[in-house]
Amino acid sequence: MKDYIENFLMLFNKLKSHLNYSLKNLKWLPDANPEIAELCYNLDEIYERIDRFLLSQPIKSSVVHPTFQQKWDEYVKYYKAKIQEVAEPIREKHYEKIFEMIDLKAEQAEQDGRMSKVEFWQKLNDELPKETGMTFNPAIDNASVLLQDIFNLAYDSAGLDPDGISDQHLGALKYFEDTIGVNLGEINYRWGKVPNLFISENVKKKTDKLIELYNEAAKSYIFGLNVSATAMCRALLEHILIKYYGLPKNKLYKIIALAEKKFKKLKSLNLDKLRKDGNGVMHEYENKSKIEDESVIRYLMTIKFLVSSIPEK
Repeated sequence: MKDYIENFLMLFNKLKSHLNYSLKNLKWLPDANPEIAELCYNLDEIYERIDRFLLSQPIKSSVVHPTFQQKWDEYVKYYKAKIQEVAEPIREKHYEKIFEMIDLKAEQAEQDGRMSKVEFWQKLNDELPKETGMTFNPAIDNASVLLQDIFNLAYDSAGLDPDGISDQHLGALKYFEDTIGVNLGEINYRWGKVPNLFISENVKKKTDKLIELYNEAAKSYIFGLNVSATAMCRALLEHILIKYYGLPKNKLYKIIALAEKKFKKLKSLNLDKLRKDGNGVMHEYENKSKIEDESVIRYLMTIKFLVSSIPEK
């Protein structure tokens, strides 16, 4: 992951230099300069690898290069769509060249009498490394839809194979869905909404508790436990301001007031509302038992901003 991030930052900085730091040049320069088009392809490839890694890891936090957060956000917002557009035809040409090269080797093997072309391709396929589920890509594929396909097949085949899926298996599935209340579609959707927390390598203090609290809030949210997620965000807010912004322990509203006075850019975050919402779910549960998903996401985004703005010492 670290090598990918360093490569991404290097390629992105190189591209912006070639564009003379003007985004509008991205509209025409790749067509005029094959070197820049190839650079766009390499940048798109490394972006896809990082994006897939981030979506595949079981947590929503990573320790990264200090400039990664800002560069990543800039890339996604302004560059990603255009660079993908430039990269796609180049990717197709690369694949065509690879298949042509392999096909030439297959023809040579057939001419030499070693094996037929069909046997060559089959041998190549058998030798490729295989791992269960390796073709699934959470950046492209919808996990809940694919699982529903499996469930539909299970319902269709139940009872047909005495050694296969039985009514008992289907009962267990319904138990998770109807009794426990596991909704795979909602879980998958919410997991995609949780912002990735990027922690700068330059943050000197240990981040174990920060990572643990953030992912606890994220997991609470994806399972629909918005009250718990809000309470965790409130705990995170206090932990971050004391541990990483160096503010003295006190009542949280006093900590927030001091933080906004000392760090002016925190004023726009409305931290006191987050404090009040967190207090509400802990002290007035019956009145605060319904918290909308978007509210939790806003709280998580606030935490993300706080972490990205931690002063380096």
